[in-house]
Amino acid sequence: MKKISSMLAICFALCLALAVSAFGAQAEAAGAVYDNAKLLSQGEKEKLTQKIQQIEQKYGVRIGVVTQPTLQGRPVGQVANALLDQGYKGAQNGGIVLLLSMKERDWYVATDNAMRARITDKEGVKYIESEMVPKLKDGKYGDAFEKYVDAVETMVAHYAKEGKPYDPSSGFHPFAAIAALLVGLLGGYGVKETLIGSMSNVTPAARASEYLKGDSFDLTESDDRFLFMNVTRTPKSKSRGGSHDATDSDHGGGGGKF
Repeated sequence: MKKISSMLAICFALCLALAVSAFGAQAEAAGAVYDNAKLLSQGEKEKLTQKIQQIEQKYGVRIGVVTQPTLQGRPVGQVANALLDQGYKGAQNGGIVLLLSMKERDWYVATDNAMRARITDKEGVKYIESEMVPKLKDGKYGDAFEKYVDAVETMVAHYAKEGKPYDPSSGFHPFAAIAALLVGLLGGYGVKETLIGSMSNVTPAARASEYLKGDSFDLTESDDRFLFMNVTRTPKSKSRGGSHDATDSDHGGGGGKF
């Protein structure tokens, strides 16, 4: 049994290596954009390729977009890492590749260590996800890839200027939020008081009973009886949200479902 299990594991590894090698060769031959899933028109593909090439030349990076109809059960993160190694590495300031598997609805962004310094596994990939995935869910794939490339450019440009990775939350200041909240509350209170003051038929009452019309209500008896209560609790299922992780010492990135 152990021998059979070992042979199956070896076969799986060989199949993965062969498939990844084929994907990598195709991606390298196709350049920046390899759309095997046929999600883009020729015009969209050419426009996206031109945009990527301009960013690559300006910042010394490699950027890839690869789509597949299906990975046939192969781990999307491992395939993306292999694609990166075979088709999108060697640039001075790092490489990154986005892999989409349409049947499985998987996406994964793989980075080498040079790009990992610019696009971190946590904030960087999360920023790409926030920009790109809503468009993927809507089926607007051309727009999604544009958002992905724009997010990559934002982060590599920030690193080139500041020497540190881009953090979307760095521009947020809690005191600014508190000040905005106070201004809003005070403004709302002022508007409310102005409207109430302009209503001639509304005046505050000293006691709650004054809001009742005389002889309109007569309570003769009050009695509350609690009978029983039946509470059923069902544990909430926990979902990982389709996240994927194939990071290691040579590869960064992350992904999920769309």
